[in-house]
Amino acid sequence: MIQHSKITSTIAVLLLIASCTKESSQEFNAYSNNPLNDTVWATSLRPNDAANTMITDLMPPPDTASIDLSANETECKPGNSDSLKIIFSKGIFTSVENGVSTPVPPTGNALIQVIRIRRNGDLIRFLRPSQTTNSALELGGGVFIRITKDGKELGIKQGENIRIRLMETDAVPRTDMRRFFGTETTPPPIFNVFDPGFLWQPDNDNSPVPLFFDVQNGRNTTGYEIRTNRLRWVSVQRLLNPSISVDRSRVTVFLTPNFTNKTTNVFAVIVSQKTVVKLDFDYNSRSFRTDLLPTGAQIRLVSVSKIGKDFYMAESNINRLSTPSIIKLEPGKVSQDKLQTFLDNL
Repeated sequence: MIQHSKITSTIAVLLLIASCTKESSQEFNAYSNNPLNDTVWATSLRPNDAANTMITDLMPPPDTASIDLSANETECKPGNSDSLKIIFSKGIFTSVENGVSTPVPPTGNALIQVIRIRRNGDLIRFLRPSQTTNSALELGGGVFIRITKDGKELGIKQGENIRIRLMETDAVPRTDMRRFFGTETTPPPIFNVFDPGFLWQPDNDNSPVPLFFDVQNGRNTTGYEIRTNRLRWVSVQRLLNPSISVDRSRVTVFLTPNFTNKTTNVFAVIVSQKTVVKLDFDYNSRSFRTDLLPTGAQIRLVSVSKIGKDFYMAESNINRLSTPSIIKLEPGKVSQDKLQTFLDNL
């Protein structure tokens, strides 16, 4: 009887040790009457899944300005910042209705809305990462530009263009940047809605974006001058690895079961440059992965989740990327303000 009691005690101790050493990232944490209990992944996402709708919470409102369509030339500085100027000539706008393009008379005023793309955090909060189908990109700078008159969105006449002068104070402009535009679904959504059809595409003109030189407040300044007949998502970027033969590494990320593809986005940020790649979800393995990152790069992995009304975040560093890299992330709750601050400093 005593021996049986000793055996029972030994088994109990072993079970206790095993339960204490079990890796927490493998456990499902149950929460009473809480959406965190949903561990079911989706084979495809819906527009109202939190992974898509979080953009509405995270994107800032646009800077706005009124422009006089009757002026021979208008220099607009939305947000009253000398680091962005948009220059329009008279009579260059059209409106499109039912597929028909109609010139807009050069009278009255139009409303311009602008959002800057300046940081890695912007590429995350806007859900517009710096990548094409086959390559990661390095961002020089970018803008979202929308112009409306009488409730109608305007475009630019064939053969006309606007000038966008971008100056980024945190980086020296490169001379090998190209123009990229965001392709969108039709009709395009408003700016702070996820667009499943969005993708950065290079301009047909593959020449480098020229630099401009100016003097502001007695200081020499320089930046990118983009001449374009396109509005909405416009950027200056360059391909990091245009060929699939370039040495790349696969990164795979697993999260605790409470965080699914319906609630979570995972991003890889290349340290010391403006490059953000969004990891695709793999339904079969319940993981996120990408093959676009260069081997040897220093990477920060960031997950952003929204479950119910709460945000969650996790991050992990890879000092030197190799293949395969498999990372586990365990998100913790974060206030929206702290999440925004983190993205601002990323």
